[in-house]
Amino acid sequence: MTIACLHTAASNIALFDDAAHALGLPVTALSHIVMPHLLAEAESSGGMTTHQQQRLDQFLHTLTPWFDAILITCSTLGPVADSFVVDEHDCPIYRTDRMLADHLHQIAGPALVLCAAESTLAATRALFCPASLPADKQPQVALIPDAWAAFKAGDHQRYHALIAEAVAQGREQGAQQVALAQVSMAAAAKSISAESRPLTIPQLALKAVI
Repeated sequence: MTIACLHTAASNIALFDDAAHALGLPVTALSHIVMPHLLAEAESSGGMTTHQQQRLDQFLHTLTPWFDAILITCSTLGPVADSFVVDEHDCPIYRTDRMLADHLHQIAGPALVLCAAESTLAATRALFCPASLPADKQPQVALIPDAWAAFKAGDHQRYHALIAEAVAQGREQGAQQVALAQVSMAAAAKSISAESRPLTIPQLALKAVI
């Protein structure tokens, strides 16, 4: 199986490579495509515009004949996968945050979904809190203040510390499940104790697509 991962941050490559290694996938299983300008454009326009979505859709159609599956790992771009129309020669397109949402919805207990980038907030709420989900299963979605600014400044130590602090606060406030809605947040989970560790995307998404 050959899987393409469309990233908007190069640091996500290592997270998916580590997840693939943990699952025993060969090194040739993943191909990484990094396009940070797509996120920059979406952030500058306050979220993806219709024109930006159409351009990305066209680009994905050029990739599909070459892979068995394509994962959109950026939460801001993810909604494009929901409207993607699979043609005869297309492989399936997945948004990795939906894989996390589907998993979280199957787990009982109060849940908290954390975001770092404000541009992902609307898409994340729509994904994790659909109207069809019973009220008692609706998770809380929260933005971690200052986290994305730290990430964009290259201060990953502070980025991870802010995420870990938000996870701890969520646990203290009664969340039995905490999910990190963006792939880039997964690295912070390594510093959190096993009993408090949040749900993250990379390994869960690869398991689901396999």
